[in-house]
Amino acid sequence: MSRSLLIVEDADTLRDVLASVLESEGYETVAVASAEAAMEEFKKQKFDCVLSDFRLPEKNGVELLQFVREIDREVPYLIMTAFGTIDIAVEAMRLGANDFITKPFEPEDLKEKLEQVISHRQILNRSLGKETRRGRKFSTHDETTKRMLEQAKKAARVDTTVFLLGESGTGKELIARYVHDNSMRHDKPFVAVNCAAMPAELLESEFFGHEAGAFTGATQTRVGVLELASDGTIFLDEVGDMPPQLQVKLLRALQEREIKRVGGNKTIKINPRIVAATNIDIEEAMESGKLREDFYYRLAVITLEVPPLRERPDDVLPLATYFMEYFASHSGKESMKLSKEATNLLTRYPWPGNVRELENVMERATLLAEEIISPEHLGISLQLDYGALHDAACTLPEIAAQATRKAEMEVIGKALKQTRGNKSQAAKILGVSYKTLLNKIRDYGLGAEESEASDQLSGFESTL
Repeated sequence: MSRSLLIVEDADTLRDVLASVLESEGYETVAVASAEAAMEEFKKQKFDCVLSDFRLPEKNGVELLQFVREIDREVPYLIMTAFGTIDIAVEAMRLGANDFITKPFEPEDLKEKLEQVISHRQILNRSLGKETRRGRKFSTHDETTKRMLEQAKKAARVDTTVFLLGESGTGKELIARYVHDNSMRHDKPFVAVNCAAMPAELLESEFFGHEAGAFTGATQTRVGVLELASDGTIFLDEVGDMPPQLQVKLLRALQEREIKRVGGNKTIKINPRIVAATNIDIEEAMESGKLREDFYYRLAVITLEVPPLRERPDDVLPLATYFMEYFASHSGKESMKLSKEATNLLTRYPWPGNVRELENVMERATLLAEEIISPEHLGISLQLDYGALHDAACTLPEIAAQATRKAEMEVIGKALKQTRGNKSQAAKILGVSYKTLLNKIRDYGLGAEESEASDQLSGFESTL
């Protein structure tokens, strides 16, 4: 599938070369010589990416960027700058460019950079968006959560670090953005970094940046997020998964408020506001050495706990309705409703995946249903105690083991009830040995009273 690319370059020869090279790579290109011409093309059609030089006649590439962002906040924007103009590139990225490439560059470097920007393979959101997808904000009807939001608002006014604790999917990034939006930095960049998703060997480069030639593959100077969002807020998501050696370097950078790019000698002053979050057990992580104590205490000046959705039952239906209306409007279904049975299921389900799971469930239901969303459209069930499974397990094998345990407990319980606690008869019904049944009864703590009464009546126990 070809992708459309708007090229803005005033040098005729370079513009033609760029168009030719990128068309040979499967791009559909529209190449123009000025920002004004680009604006006209942008009004006519949508593009998958904009590749623009900074130096253009009359309006420059940053002015074009501002125009583009007023129309489309999401389209990837890659700016070309001359060697030695890193400060301009940094400012462009602060205004909404996704990345930059310095001239002169090799065609392969440009193709790789375009691919990264367009396909969003960069785990780090370098577009510095001040809004979440759909501009969604954290909302709640739960009194405890409202108090947590009030604390977050008070913390926002003080330019200090905030540490958010809570399960995955509870909306910690939305709280981080809430802190940012209510702070003195609200008109500055907000950058989110997923410390768990990014390979450890790339994290240092992403935080501190690197100079061209710093390591194999570093063909271009890259600005790190600490420098890029120095006046704004950096959200360190899943910070408990950051390698300990990087925790030391980041701690030093935050204390000294200065960094050096990887492979560079220049000292760069920084002053970002840090909001961190994790879903791990803090005490266990510090005891095991996974999370350094000095790093944790540097981040946890103000600590807030984001409650799971199962502890916020008043939020389920308002959130479900919001997601339903959003996905319905984007799929051309104007008047969708929840059936009484679906509403009942939504309110009774314990939501182990929290708000993220609820959003996915409602997206699926909206796509499958016509006008009325019924339980079969939701794809969830109350048969298993998901809350207990979530507390007891994290990995799929552990969850499967817990589900098996629950099923066995129910079947054994029924067999013991049917035989009035006679374990010998129950073992025959279940098709297992007497010893196996005894072990499971002991492990699960089942049928003690019934078995005792039955043993006294029968006067004997089978042995194997």
